[in-house]
Amino acid sequence: MIPSNEFLFMNLLALDTSSAACSVCLQIAHQEYSSHLIEPKSHTNTLLPTIQKLLENSGAVINDLDAIILGVGPGSFVGTRIAAAVAQGIAFAGEINLIPISSMEAIAYEAMQKNNLENIIVVQDARMDEIFIGKYQLDNQKNLKTSTPIQLQSKFDKIIDNDLEIAVTGNASNSYLEALNGRFKIRPIKENIIYPNASFLLKLGKKYYSDDLSIKPEELTIDYIRNKVASKATK
Repeated sequence: MIPSNEFLFMNLLALDTSSAACSVCLQIAHQEYSSHLIEPKSHTNTLLPTIQKLLENSGAVINDLDAIILGVGPGSFVGTRIAAAVAQGIAFAGEINLIPISSMEAIAYEAMQKNNLENIIVVQDARMDEIFIGKYQLDNQKNLKTSTPIQLQSKFDKIIDNDLEIAVTGNASNSYLEALNGRFKIRPIKENIIYPNASFLLKLGKKYYSDDLSIKPEELTIDYIRNKVASKATK
């Protein structure tokens, strides 16, 4: 395991385009450079120029990177593939490893940090009255843990006990709560996190890197959970 203080001097690139946000964060030594643009359906034209701009601002080049942290959804089928293709291309060119992380983990971690929470449910829109839903918590060392694997389900179903008070966040959190019509206790949060932010993805990636969870670019696989989300929605 790499000591935590050594992360201050690592060069890492984090990116996520699984949602309407084109989110990129670059850490060069101890300095972060980030961009978080809400530009639906423009990720193909936005992602690479954004990465290039951040590299230029930092004075770094691809070969300076130690690893790439990739948000792998679930979310937009096309958007997730865009980031994956770019990350793989850069990783092959720079001969560096990838660190794949669920985009919903980044949402959970940001919501916990900004709302001082130790557990949360993340609910993301999957279209057709369905949602991606996952439960997360912090352990005694404040590391993020998945307490329930991400599921695809109807927004009218619930996954928590009625007597458990819990916070809910995500871009489908309001419609999910309305559909359940007060059937369980909700802990209010001040700041709802709608889209994954690469800055928090990068923070999670440091822990993954220390746990030796990076992979070679050719080993990357994307679990779309439901591969036909995009095609069904267009019918």
